[in-house]
Amino acid sequence: MPKLALHWKILIGILVGIVFGILFKTIGWQSFVSDWIKPFGVIFINLLKLIAIPLIFASLIKGVSDLHDINKFKLMGLWTFSIYVLTTVLAVIVGLVLVNIIHPGLGIGQETLESISGTFASTISGKLEQASDTKNIGPLQFLVDMVPDNIFAAASSNGNMLKVIFFSVFFGIGLLLVDNTSAKPVKDFINGLNEVIMKMVDLIMLFAPLCRICAYMSIDCRNT
Repeated sequence: MPKLALHWKILIGILVGIVFGILFKTIGWQSFVSDWIKPFGVIFINLLKLIAIPLIFASLIKGVSDLHDINKFKLMGLWTFSIYVLTTVLAVIVGLVLVNIIHPGLGIGQETLESISGTFASTISGKLEQASDTKNIGPLQFLVDMVPDNIFAAASSNGNMLKVIFFSVFFGIGLLLVDNTSAKPVKDFINGLNEVIMKMVDLIMLFAPLCRICAYMSIDCRNT
């Protein structure tokens, strides 16, 4: 009998979580789910966040340094930037088209809107202030925001992922440009670090189906 692939296990876990979440909501076991089921879903999400920055750091440096030729990086960088711009434009177009067709939130009642506004008042206020500040920034501010002034501070938050990516690519370029004798110990360390991080990913994903059940049970018990 062939072994079931991980993505199918995760999909089954999501479906099982939805079904049991609705069931437990119906019989009034929300507190049980919140106390004994939800924590495992939260732990899984925290583990994914935990390895995000180390994974990007190690894999990007390894990928750039393995090119062995800076000219290859120039070509790859051009293609990457072109694809990034293209996908960003497509995402904006799709978003605008769908918003104007679907009109999300149009059918929500006034009572629900007031409840949501009260619950997320501080978040909404912060986002509005952020949007207002965005109007006043210069056209090259995105370049300034990309370059960190302290890599350790940037690596302390997943919200600074772009800065971590910039440093990782910059570090990889540095490894390409120094002589192989000096770069080899650093490359060996990065290669070993990348192997360890990838093994951590494998271990975390072993629990993905079960944790998906826990996560979707808690979502259904809260929202249905």
